[in-house]
Amino acid sequence: MNSGAEHAILEAASALLQQGQIIDRLSRLLTVAALVLLIGASAFGVAPPALAVALALAVLAGVAEAYFAIRVGFDAALFDRLRELATIDLAALDVTLVRLGLLSASKSGRPLEQRIAGAQRLFYEQGAAFLIQVAILLCGAAAAFVS
Repeated sequence: MNSGAEHAILEAASALLQQGQIIDRLSRLLTVAALVLLIGASAFGVAPPALAVALALAVLAGVAEAYFAIRVGFDAALFDRLRELATIDLAALDVTLVRLGLLSASKSGRPLEQRIAGAQRLFYEQGAAFLIQVAILLCGAAAAFVS
């Protein structure tokens, strides 16, 4: 792939991954709200068991989303830095990432397309964790309303 095409694909990938920040902000809001409600309901003993379980699961889903958000944010920043370089040297990047313990030696040497595909997978997993969190909260609210 020529340098112009590599820079263009890095720009597009970075723009996609940066949308993970929006997902993360929304998830953090839900996670904090669920945690506050869980603590408050536990302290006063007013939460139905189904709601308490839903709130706890929503907090766990929020933690999972935060993990993916960190990984996605790192990849977005990394792709931005690579795009700024005149020449994209993936071998030098791999050496650095392996030395920092951020990449296993067995994964070094992958082409740019595979790296972007992996970052996209993390982005979609982040989105899935957020959607699971929302679904859990909706189910918990419905269960609390019914009981």
